Amino acid sequence: MSSVVRAVLGSAFEDLHPKVRWRFGLSSDDSHCQLGVGVMEEMTHSALVPPPVLWLGGKRGLFPAGKATDVPFTVANYAYVDAIGRETLSFVRRFAFAGKPQGMNSVMVTPARAEKPDYALDYLGYRSDMIVHTRCSVDAEGGLLLESDGPRVLGVKIPQLASALTAAREWWDENEQRHRIQIDVTSPVLGKLFHYHGWFTAEEYPCAAADIPDYAVPSKLMERE
Repeated sequence: MSSVVRAVLGSAFEDLHPKVRWRFGLSSDDSHCQLGVGVMEEMTHSALVPPPVLWLGGKRGLFPAGKATDVPFTVANYAYVDAIGRETLSFVRRFAFAGKPQGMNSVMVTPARAEKPDYALDYLGYRSDMIVHTRCSVDAEGGLLLESDGPRVLGVKIPQLASALTAAREWWDENEQRHRIQIDVTSPVLGKLFHYHGWFTAEEYPCAAADIPDYAVPSKLMERE
């Protein structure tokens, strides 16, 4: 099966930098995983984000709730076909905040109901509590742009004025010979809520479907699209 991002981008997938194509070309047919290590040079959030939201987001693996610079982190990617037949790319991220490590899990899924999907589905959190539609595009440097609309939380769509939009970019840094990533979450009303940027390196390893760890698969399968 085609990888999730390849299915969404179609022929534009070939415009990605080869290192980015390698990252997002991972599919269930490959029987491999990718393991990466790096540093988040800045992780911050607005003072307008309510503490209960930060607490809940951190506890359920929706987003890292800490503020810090130069945070070591790991990212693991696993590709598989989920129980309802959808191509899936799992992201398992762990952030080594001083004294309080945090995690963020997500799965990117090819919609089952679209022959030629123009978006991917992202399920966020350890239990897939949040779902967003993510549009993919390629920038002038061969980086991947991921833009997500307002989320649904536990199946309920949040009104746009109370919601937030996510813009992420992953690209290959030729000078430093490593992957770079930047993520911004912005509210139409409150402005920028979260900002992360950093770098990582990654390698590929054999990984059969039976070897994918349980924590890389959401503890609750969501069929909502």
